[in-house]
Amino acid sequence: GFSRTGLGSRRPPPCSHIGDAVNGVSARAYLASTVFEGKARSRSAVDSAGQYSVTFVVGKIHKDLAGTLREKLVRLKFRTGQEPSGPCRQSYNFTKRPGDKVRTNIKQGGKYIVFVMGVGPHNFTLLGEPVFRCPKNIKAVRDVLCNNCIKPVNVSGLKDTRVEVGRKLKLVCRCRGNPQPAVTWYKDGVPVKASNLSRIEFRKKRSSLIIPKARLEDSGRYECRATSVTRQVVSSWANVTVTAPPTVPTKAPTLSPYVPKECHIKTYCLNGGTCAFYDTVQELVCTCAEGYKGSRCENKDVYNQSSMYMSLFCKPGGVFSSYYC
Repeated sequence: GFSRTGLGSRRPPPCSHIGDAVNGVSARAYLASTVFEGKARSRSAVDSAGQYSVTFVVGKIHKDLAGTLREKLVRLKFRTGQEPSGPCRQSYNFTKRPGDKVRTNIKQGGKYIVFVMGVGPHNFTLLGEPVFRCPKNIKAVRDVLCNNCIKPVNVSGLKDTRVEVGRKLKLVCRCRGNPQPAVTWYKDGVPVKASNLSRIEFRKKRSSLIIPKARLEDSGRYECRATSVTRQVVSSWANVTVTAPPTVPTKAPTLSPYVPKECHIKTYCLNGGTCAFYDTVQELVCTCAEGYKGSRCENKDVYNQSSMYMSLFCKPGGVFSSYYC
């Protein structure tokens, strides 16, 4: 049958089946030689191997190709528990190895639709687990057993896609056919494994592959492969390109607010001073020539030794003297 994963967690499960269980019901109804509604009249104790037997009272017979269902009571053997979850996929492989029993928990008094292969009078082999008798499952059986109801398989919906790194990537594969095909996802020819990095979701007529945050290594060829109950395989594929985010041009580093700019008043500084403009204080500042001071270099600097004094060095034996200019 279809692999199952529990729902209800806050984070979507890596593998989820939402409403596609009826696809498996239709597939079993098509493949089985005998399909009947039955009430579980009695159930034996579980033996040391975990097996038990159930006696069904046969009700409505939907299908009996071999004409082997002649009795009103059918006894079938099961194993307790549930079928182990396999890869995240759909499958119509209901056959068991010799000696293996279908794992399920049949409730005594419950009403079921049972799918079997008749191998002789009073001798049946289960084809997958029985399902509860309800309008949805009855409709799934009738829709596949009516005249001219079988439809060929077709898949569509995938197209080449480009997505940036870190963005969500969602591929949707739409399926048609009766019974609906079983779907498996592939990337570059390898089955996709459901995980926190890539989720797979199955619904009745479509399947989605969701990558919440695309990575560069997620680029490749993706295939939605649909397999019918008659083993017909039809595929749809698309090339996915994950691109690096566009590079934002870096701005040239701004000059420090204390770096002077060119002065717009050339004659602001007097006596050969150099003018500069500072954005931070919105003021013109003068760098005065030697011997001058003041905000505009308008005053002589009488204390500037380098310009106001002259040093004389006398011959050996003399003295070091300074004279005013």
